[in-house]
Amino acid sequence: MKLLKSVKFHGLFRLWNVKEKEVTDALFFSEILKFISNQEANWNPGFFEWYHQEEINFADWQEFEIEVLPLLIIEQ
Repeated sequence: MKLLKSVKFHGLFRLWNVKEKEVTDALFFSEILKFISNQEANWNPGFFEWYHQEEINFADWQEFEIEVLPLLIIEQ
């Protein structure tokens, strides 16, 4: 799974499933993070709308790498 960042519209991203050749709708990063970090949903990629990669213009998107640090949540 790769993250694509919009070249034209600030703040929009897509997930790109290279293996299945699919991309998600354009979303804000906070929306993507909300679905990925939802403990109750157990990371279900079915939450996203997926399209075949041939349906988007890759010239408008660039691969984007982020570093996710591990989190420790302590319930009080």
